[in-house]
Amino acid sequence: MSSEVGRRRQEDENSSIDVTQSVEEDTPLDHPLLYADALVGDVRPYFKGVPTVWWGILLTFLHVAFVALAFTLGFVCVTSDSCKDVLWSFKPVTIIIIAKVILWILYAVFEFYLQAQHSKVRSRGYLALYRSVRHLKHLPLFIHSMGNVVILLIFATQLSFELKGLMMYLILGVLTVELFFSSVCLFIYTVKIAKFNAKKPCPDIQEEERRHRYPNRTNILSETGFRDGSNLENLVEKQADLIDYLKMHNVQLSRRLLALISQQVRD
Repeated sequence: MSSEVGRRRQEDENSSIDVTQSVEEDTPLDHPLLYADALVGDVRPYFKGVPTVWWGILLTFLHVAFVALAFTLGFVCVTSDSCKDVLWSFKPVTIIIIAKVILWILYAVFEFYLQAQHSKVRSRGYLALYRSVRHLKHLPLFIHSMGNVVILLIFATQLSFELKGLMMYLILGVLTVELFFSSVCLFIYTVKIAKFNAKKPCPDIQEEERRHRYPNRTNILSETGFRDGSNLENLVEKQADLIDYLKMHNVQLSRRLLALISQQVRD
C-alpha cells in the first residue's frame, strides 16, 4: 500500500515538473512587448513657440516709417518744389498711395502667415491660445482695408468737389488713425504671444489633467464638463476643439504604434 502511494506521489511530481517546463518554454507572444518609453518618449510633447512676435514688431516699425514718410511728403513736398528732383514726375499723393498699397499687401501676407502658424498651434493642442487671438489677428488687415475704403471715398469726393489742400490733410488723418488702431492690435497680440512663449505651457489637455491631479495647486476653473451659468455656446465650442485635438492625437498615436510594431517585425 505504501509503495503504491509513493508511486502516485512520484508521478504527480513528474507531471508538475513537465507542466512547469512547458510553461517556461512556451512564449505567449511572437515578438517582445513594446517598451514603456517607446511610445511615451516620442509622443511626449515638447514646447515649440509661436514665431510671430518679431514679424509683428517689424511690421509695426514699417508702418511707423510709412506714416513718417507720408507726413514728410505732405508737409514738405506739397508746399515747396524741393522734392521734384527726388520724386521725378510723381506727385506726393501718388507716392503715398503706392506705399500704402505695398503696406496693405504686407499686412495681408502677415495675416496669412499668422493663420498658418496658429493652425499649427491648434494642432499641437493649444486651443485656448488659438481662441484668444482668433479675431485679434484679423483686426490689423481689417483696419487697413477700412482705411483704403475711406481714402477711396476721399478721391471720389475730389472728383466732384475741389478739395486740393484739404485732401492731403484728410489722407494724413486716415493714416494716423490706421497707425494708432493697428499698432494697438499688434501690441496686444505680440505681448500675448511673447507671454505664451515665455511661459512654455503644456497643451490644454495636459493642463486639464494637471488641474484634476493637483486641485489644491491651482484655482483655475476647468474648461471641460458642465458649469452652471456658463455660456453654452462657448462651452460647446471649447468641447468641439478639444474633441478635434484628441482625434488628431489618437491618429498620431496609432501611426506611431503601427510604425513601432512593423519595425519590431522586421527586426
